Amino acid sequence: MILIKMNARDLIVDLLLGSQGRAISIKQIIIAAKLFEISENSIRVAVTRLSSEGVIEAIERGVYQFTHRSHEWADVMLNRKRGIKHTKVWNHQYLAVFTGGLGRVDRTALHRRERVLKHFGFKELEQGIFIRPDNLAIEFDDLIIELRNSGLEENARVCQINHFDAHTASSIPSLWPTEILNQNYKKYSQMIQEWLLNVQQLDLEEATKESLLLGRQTISLLMNDPLLPEDFVDVAGRNQFAASVQQLDQTGLALWAKFYELNTA
Repeated sequence: MILIKMNARDLIVDLLLGSQGRAISIKQIIIAAKLFEISENSIRVAVTRLSSEGVIEAIERGVYQFTHRSHEWADVMLNRKRGIKHTKVWNHQYLAVFTGGLGRVDRTALHRRERVLKHFGFKELEQGIFIRPDNLAIEFDDLIIELRNSGLEENARVCQINHFDAHTASSIPSLWPTEILNQNYKKYSQMIQEWLLNVQQLDLEEATKESLLLGRQTISLLMNDPLLPEDFVDVAGRNQFAASVQQLDQTGLALWAKFYELNTA
């Protein structure tokens, strides 16, 4: 039994992500909500709020999908899931973003900036200087476009750094929780594989529910992974973890399809 408290808002977003961003009906959401003991009223309130916030939109009466703005966000998450191996051999150079000239008074802008940089795996070396290994399989100019599209201000300075002094270079790996990352790769890969081995012993409702809850834990870890090179983390362990998440995802899709089919007949 996987015990995680789910609320109406999180359920709706997770169901849309779990369906690969395709539209989902309010009827399906309400049916799914019963698995998590979430009331129909709570779902309808959450749908209204997500719609007013521009996260989801109705494409026809009672059928919802992510808005264009949210599609961009969801696509990044889904692509990270499929693209966990989209890195290149690290040449020991770094990418850097300089934000010292942007100011810190506007807290909303500051939080958005920090969220974007975290999503792309940057860590703050010192105030206003964010770095990450230059091992992402994306061209430099394309990365800048991705950062801008995700919300990084136009005035942020982005560059490549060839060398750090020896003292700074030796301290850089400690910016990321590499030991915890390695532990999580192993822990959650094993957790998924054990669940997959035993899923046939669960009834459909329990298996369907657990697939979403387990996916919620592991996909969050995967989406927020900084994709560090071998010098920092166990890349083979990360790849095994990613493969396990994909197995979980495919099993979950099949379970939800069967669950909806039986409950909407």
